[in-house]
Amino acid sequence: MSLIKFRSIPPARRSAPALVLAAAALALAACGGGGGESKPTAASIEASGRGGDVEVKAPKSIKGGLVRLNFKNSSDGPRDAQLIRVVGDHSPQEFLRVVQSQGGPIPEWIEDGGGVGTTAPGQTGWATQDLPEGRYFVVAMPEGDARPATAELRLEGGSPGELPEAPGEILARDYTFDAKGLKPGKNTILFKNDGQQLHHVIGAPIRPGKTLDDVRKYAAQERPSGEDPLDQRSGFNTAVIDGGIEQVTQIDLKKPGKYALLCFIQDRNGGPPHVMKGMIKEVEVQ
Repeated sequence: MSLIKFRSIPPARRSAPALVLAAAALALAACGGGGGESKPTAASIEASGRGGDVEVKAPKSIKGGLVRLNFKNSSDGPRDAQLIRVVGDHSPQEFLRVVQSQGGPIPEWIEDGGGVGTTAPGQTGWATQDLPEGRYFVVAMPEGDARPATAELRLEGGSPGELPEAPGEILARDYTFDAKGLKPGKNTILFKNDGQQLHHVIGAPIRPGKTLDDVRKYAAQERPSGEDPLDQRSGFNTAVIDGGIEQVTQIDLKKPGKYALLCFIQDRNGGPPHVMKGMIKEVEVQ
């Protein structure tokens, strides 16, 4: 199961997400949520269709640098819009074979471009970040085993800009999270990867009577059994970002209370998902 496709702790947990995106040194970091006046280039992405007949539409090319990605999910299930920067002459089919693999090392020609996290049907998600010029695959990955939809997008020229103001923040490191300013409801956050590995955030409320230790034990099972300690219907997940990258995006924290933040990405060289290395954190949303 790929890092893009891995939304939650599944009924039978598979191995670590397969897609690890490399070469942080080639990815431009944003300037850090400072509330400047930089005006981003707008890019509209849409997934539409039902079942296995979903397609994703994206512009053929846009200006690089500071970009606002608007993802409209007109399909019949939750999907994200992950951007993958591709080096060399590789096809979407090659990329999807990597996505469908089971947790080994990742080819160097795949780089992490960021994107928009899981968005419910009929809703629009967004993210603003710096994106360097190059060739990208746009992947609208569903939950479950439905077919992913892909498109290609080229970014040309452009220069880095300053991210918009964000009252909330989630900081990922190797292998933990820090979070502040999170409130019930829709939150505009700065999501920043201050580590060397790739990370994303899967977040969900911890059910009443359950603890973070219950979540940790449940996630560690090869075939989880018993009651899920997380209310995953009220959860969220972000796109995957590489070390040194940050974006401003929106997450929906549907209820107050204690949330677990988890990362299911593996290291670039392969290995277990980061949750197995202790990348799980409890935060209070109130």
